Amino acid sequence: MRLASLRAQLRPGNGLAIGLVILSSLLYSLGYALSKQLIQAWHFNAMQLFVLRSILVLAGISAMPLVGARPPSLARVLSPPHPWLQRLTALTLVISAVLATIGYGYLPVTTATAFSFLAPLLATAMAAVFLREKVSVQRWIAIAVGFAGVIVIVHPGGRNQGQSAHLIGIVAAFGSATLYAMQQMLIRRARDSMTTMDVMAQAAVVGLVLLVWFMPFVWRPVPTSALLLIVAAAATQTGGLLTIAAAIRIGQISQLAPWQYGGMVWAMLLDLFMFGHTPGLVALIGAAMIVAGGLLSQFRLQGFSRLVRMRS
Repeated sequence: MRLASLRAQLRPGNGLAIGLVILSSLLYSLGYALSKQLIQAWHFNAMQLFVLRSILVLAGISAMPLVGARPPSLARVLSPPHPWLQRLTALTLVISAVLATIGYGYLPVTTATAFSFLAPLLATAMAAVFLREKVSVQRWIAIAVGFAGVIVIVHPGGRNQGQSAHLIGIVAAFGSATLYAMQQMLIRRARDSMTTMDVMAQAAVVGLVLLVWFMPFVWRPVPTSALLLIVAAAATQTGGLLTIAAAIRIGQISQLAPWQYGGMVWAMLLDLFMFGHTPGLVALIGAAMIVAGGLLSQFRLQGFSRLVRMRS
C-alpha cells in the first residue's frame, strides 16, 4: 500500500465520518437495548415509546436557547426546504424505528442487531443505483465480509437462533433494515438542504402526527420508576440519529456502510452486561470479520485493484 493512498483514505473528513458511524452504532445499540428493557419490564408498546421520544426531542429543541444554541425556527419545522423529501425521510425513520423496537423486543440484542445489518448492503446498492455513487469491487467484498461476520454470529442452529428468534421479531428487523437503508439514501440526497437538526425535528413531528392516533389503544401509564430509562433511551437513540445523519452528510454511504457492522460488537457487549447472554468463540470470530470488512473498505489495496483491472 502506498503512503499517499493511505493518507488519502484517512483524510480528516473520512476519519470524522467513520468516528461518527462508530459512535452512532453504540448509541443506537444502547438505545434499543434500553427500549427492550422497557418493553419486557413495563410492557410498553413500540409506538408509545416513539411518541414519548418525539415529545422529549421537541422539548429538547425548544430548550436549546437556554444553553445558547440556536434551534430551527418554527417556520422551518412547519415548512422545511423540499418538504416532501424531508417528510419522506422522516417517515422512513419513524417506521424503521418502530419496527426496530419491535424486533429488539422479541429478539436478543445481538440477533436483532445482526438482522438489521442488511441495511448497509441495501444502502450501498441504493446509493449505487439512485445516487450514482461509484462502488468498487473491493468495497462490495468488504461489505460481504462484514455481513458474513454477522451470519457467523447468528449461525443457523446457534443458541441465538433458538426459540427467542420469534418470527415477528425477524420480520420487524428486516423491515426496519430496509427502511433504514432508504433513510440513509434520502439523507444523502437532501444533504444540501437538510441539516441534522432538520432530520431530528421532522422525525419528531412526523412521528407524533402519524402515531398519536394509536395512543388511545396502546397507551400505558408511565410509572416514575420508568421515566429515567425512557429519557435515556430517547437520548441515546436521538444521539444515534444525529451522529449517523452527520456522518452521511460528510462521507459516501458505500464507504461508511461496512463500519456500521461495528455495532455488532456493541450489541454483544450489551447482551453480556444487560441480559446475561455471553458471546462464545464463534461470536468473537464473527466480530473480527466485521472489523476486517470495515478496514478493507477503507484501505485501497494496490495489488487487488490491479488484479481486478486485469480480469476486467
